[in-house]
Amino acid sequence: MLTPRNLALIIIVPLAAALLAVQAGQVRPAVLSRWGAAVADQASVGLMGKAEPLAGRAAPAVVGLDEFNRGSALLDSAADGAVQSFRRALPGGGTLAYVVVRLVEGVHVGVISADGATPASDAAGDTMWADGGRHLQPVAEMAAAPYAARDGMDLVFAMAFGFHGDTRTSDEGSVVVDGVIHRVNAGRSALCVTPDLRAVIGMFNASDLMGCAQAAGAGPVILWQGRAVSLAADRPADDVLPFNPLGEDFAQLDWRKKIYAGRYPKTAIGVGELPGGGHVLVLATAEGALGEEIARALREMGCSDALGGDDDTSTQAVWRGQPVWDRPGRPVPDAVAVYVSLP
Repeated sequence: MLTPRNLALIIIVPLAAALLAVQAGQVRPAVLSRWGAAVADQASVGLMGKAEPLAGRAAPAVVGLDEFNRGSALLDSAADGAVQSFRRALPGGGTLAYVVVRLVEGVHVGVISADGATPASDAAGDTMWADGGRHLQPVAEMAAAPYAARDGMDLVFAMAFGFHGDTRTSDEGSVVVDGVIHRVNAGRSALCVTPDLRAVIGMFNASDLMGCAQAAGAGPVILWQGRAVSLAADRPADDVLPFNPLGEDFAQLDWRKKIYAGRYPKTAIGVGELPGGGHVLVLATAEGALGEEIARALREMGCSDALGGDDDTSTQAVWRGQPVWDRPGRPVPDAVAVYVSLP
């Protein structure tokens, strides 16, 4: 007998089955995980659809670093020259302030957060803090605070990295601190420093990030396998790549493109390998420079890959507690810091 209940079941069951079939056929996009909850099934993505693994990664040797540095002003150094601070006038009229970090014993790169707070994320992936508060500080205050101290180490440099804005209140990329995975975003590029002192840039899933001692997400990539990102390029070529070459997932990609095309203050981190072995980081901030000028400068130093970081009024850095730029920096959520062992 066809009752109203039976009729409803006849209609609802096939619809539910069809909905499940559609959902099963969909590819789950890369999403932000909750802090401290690594998402193991997020897939790595990369140029031409290939993951960029941590192991066995080939990068061109740094052959131009010393020559590039000779054309810059050496401001200071630490750890017997393993960490050096430079400033250089760029051909286009901008100024590049950069710190070369050779990853050797006695040098430590880590992530510090405003107020020493533990970041978190909500169910939608938007960033927040574990205590429900809002934690933002200028980098100079962050670097000088007791929570940024490390036993037996001296913090010599810190630079705002990641993003701070109205839509997302903190860095929305992957984060690993001292081997603990706090956030996974496989759809965005990140800097990874491994326990054996290698520096790698790529798009890493939760499994990849287990190989990182420290990681900080930002992006988009501005230099990839020796090719600089150019807004004039509409397809990959021998020397250049189009903007956002890895297809990173950004909530505000148009803003990132506007910053790259203009002479706004900017930050970037490049990675490379030294001719005699070992890895090097270049942490750069610039005033009055186009994004492509920074990418080409990092390549000239010998960096193979680089990713952009914070920009505009968030751009700030301190060397031994003193601001690199003579202007105030607005409060930001976190920074990449460089420590050296005390004698």
